Amino acid sequence: MRSDRFDAREFITRAAALPGVPGYEAPVAEYIAACMEPLCDDVRIDALYNAIGRLGDDGPRIILCAHQDEIGLMVLSIEKDGAIRLARNGGVDPRILPGLEVIVNAASGPLPGVVGAKAPHLLKPEDHNKAVKLEDVYVDIGYPAARVRELVRIGDTVTLTGAPVCLDGEIMAGKTMDDRACVAVMLECAALLSTMKHRAQVFLVAASQEEIGSKGAATGAYALQPDIAVVLDVTHGEGPGTGKFEAYPLDKLISTIAPCINRPLYDKLFEVAKRHRVELGKSVKGGGTSTDADTLAVSRAGVPTLLLEVPLRYMHTTVETLSLNTIREAGRLLAHFICDISMEWEAIAWH
Repeated sequence: MRSDRFDAREFITRAAALPGVPGYEAPVAEYIAACMEPLCDDVRIDALYNAIGRLGDDGPRIILCAHQDEIGLMVLSIEKDGAIRLARNGGVDPRILPGLEVIVNAASGPLPGVVGAKAPHLLKPEDHNKAVKLEDVYVDIGYPAARVRELVRIGDTVTLTGAPVCLDGEIMAGKTMDDRACVAVMLECAALLSTMKHRAQVFLVAASQEEIGSKGAATGAYALQPDIAVVLDVTHGEGPGTGKFEAYPLDKLISTIAPCINRPLYDKLFEVAKRHRVELGKSVKGGGTSTDADTLAVSRAGVPTLLLEVPLRYMHTTVETLSLNTIREAGRLLAHFICDISMEWEAIAWH
C-alpha cells in the first residue's frame, strides 16, 4: 500500500539541507510543520522547537517520535588571523572534519567556509599517526580577521554540508539522515493512515535536542501525556569491518528490546510485521538505547514504549547512507500497527 500524498525522497532531500543543530532547530521545524499540515488535523511548534502534528480526536494517545536535530558545531573563539575555532554541539567526530565545507550561521546570514588543518607536510614525524582532535582544526571563511570579527559572533552555530546523492536504485546518501529520514517515516505513516480505518489520537513529534540528551522528547511527552510511544531512530548499517551483532542490512527494519521497551508492544509489532510481510529484525540492548526511547519510557508515571530503527551506514558523517524502501516499509508497518492497537485497545495486557 502506498500513498501519493507524501514523497519520502523529496522530503529528505529538502529537510536534510536545512540547518537545525541542537537548540537552533527553528528552520527545519518550520519546514517539517509545513509538511505535516496536509496530513494532520492540528500542527504546532512548541517552545523547544518540537514540531507536533495530531491526527484524530479520540481513542488512545499514541506518540510517534523522531528527532529533527543534527550534529553540528559552534564558534568557540576567533584566532588573531581570523581562523574560527570550534566547539561540539552534538556528537561530531573530529576525524571527518578536515576538508569539509561548512556554513557559519551568522546574524547577517549564512557564511560558507571550509574546515582546515595543518598540512601533512608540516606535521612533525611523531604526529603523522595521531588522530585528529577538535582543537587541531578550524573554519576559514576567507575574510581578513577584522572582517571575521564583524560578521561572526562567539556562539554562532556551524553546520556541515553535503548534498544528498542518489546511489543505486533506492539507496540514498547525505547529511542528516540521522534522524530526518525517520521524520519521513512518520509522515509516510500519516499519509497511509488517512486511507485506513483507525480510532486513535496519533501525535507526530519531530523532537529537538536529541543529540545532546533528548530534551525535546522529555518536554513533548510531558505535555502530550501519551498512552504509548513509538520512537524512530537510526542504527548501524552493515559495511566493511562491521561485526555480526552491531550492524544490520539496509533493507531490514530493526526493533530493539531493552529494559525501557514494553514487551507486549514489542511482541505485537512482530505479529503485525509478520502478517503484513514486513522484514523486521531484532536488536538487544542490555542497558540504555541511546535514543529518545530512554526518556519517553519514564515520562510522568511511565509510558509503554517501542523503538523501531532504520539501518544506515556511516553514522554522524555527511554521507549517511540508507534505503528509501526501508523508510516506506517502516511507515507501512507503523500504520498497520496503529490501526491494530486502536481496535484492540481495551483488551491489551501491559505486563
